[in-house]
Amino acid sequence: MIKILKNIYAILGLALLKKTFHYYFSVLTEKSKVNILQNDSCKIKNKNVFFGYYDLNPISKDNDLVLAIVTGVSKNTHHKAAIGYYRLNNLNRFIKIDETETWCWQQGCRLRWSNIFNNTIIFNKLVNNGYGCIFVQIESGKITKDVNYPLYDLTQDEKYGLSLNFSRLQRLRPGYGYSLLKDNTVGKNAPDNDGIFLVDITKNTCSLILKINTISKIKPKPSMKNAEHYINHISINPNGERFLFFHLWTKNGQRFSRLFTADLNGDSIYLLENEENVSHYSWRSNNEIILTTYNKNYGTRYSIYTDQTNIRLYLPSGKLNSDGHPSFCPYNKDLILSDTYPDKYGNRTLFFYNMKKESKSIIGSFRSPLKYQGEYRCDLHPRWNNDGSLITFDSTHQNKIRTLNILHIENSLYT
Repeated sequence: MIKILKNIYAILGLALLKKTFHYYFSVLTEKSKVNILQNDSCKIKNKNVFFGYYDLNPISKDNDLVLAIVTGVSKNTHHKAAIGYYRLNNLNRFIKIDETETWCWQQGCRLRWSNIFNNTIIFNKLVNNGYGCIFVQIESGKITKDVNYPLYDLTQDEKYGLSLNFSRLQRLRPGYGYSLLKDNTVGKNAPDNDGIFLVDITKNTCSLILKINTISKIKPKPSMKNAEHYINHISINPNGERFLFFHLWTKNGQRFSRLFTADLNGDSIYLLENEENVSHYSWRSNNEIILTTYNKNYGTRYSIYTDQTNIRLYLPSGKLNSDGHPSFCPYNKDLILSDTYPDKYGNRTLFFYNMKKESKSIIGSFRSPLKYQGEYRCDLHPRWNNDGSLITFDSTHQNKIRTLNILHIENSLYT
């Protein structure tokens, strides 16, 4: 079988056949590898079980519960997804709390635990026939607060949130927004009435603090002319005083990106990265940010940026030279958890990187079936729990369906 595939590839030389050959060769010769003592999975037969993006943590503070989103096998998102949780000591039983119509494959529904209210979760959902957000007490299922605006991120005290146009985001970057409601900005390259919104959660009010049109005029590039501009990846720093966001634009099928920071009112805006295309991010402290970036001279690299300065710390490119989803250990800010996109065999790698030792440790390798492409892909999106003892990640290495996976970590593995 392998010999036949090799001969066909030699004759045709097609890129797709090459990818298919590499994938099935790896299937025949090796299995997904996990170098961890214990790997548990939340799964349901014939259902997708996942969480979403890597910047939120699905595990409760007491390490008892893990939040999850459950959907059918259909690739589209035009159906309701179940919101609920598993107990870590019983991963065979999903406990449903509610449903949401506003979710996507990459970012889920921005599901998270409340920092303020016990046993309460927060996620985006239709509220009063529009995109909104609700707070739900998991034991009673009671909605304790509903907000008329969808939230991308919140301050730690949960008094304020930041929002964007999820319909425009989905149209211009499928897999990251919602398509349930019409995008009213179609035909507007850089709308003056759209951008980043500050939500007062207590008052249930919203105000536009940064306009896309204004952002597009800050140190404009030739590629921005006649391009469609939009916002993604909003992240508030730990003390809630500043936030970062990506300004993106598309032209002739090509996507460009750069990174800004600003205070919570949209003032003191600072263009932190304007030369390299930015991809992923995480706050290390109130003024330090790790970014994965790309340019044609250096390729992909991991760097630590200091907000509102030109200070950069470039991490060793020999060990960190492919894009991933980085975040810092809660109690050791020199320890990075990240992953990779699929290699030619369809394997995604999960790893630790110790900045102080400049050492990289592979946690495991997880195969992604070929059907998971584009918007439907399943990135690992690894996430720490609150005390650094557990890691969760989404994957399709089991039964060719999405599962939410939990790794139990021992200090000896990364110290």
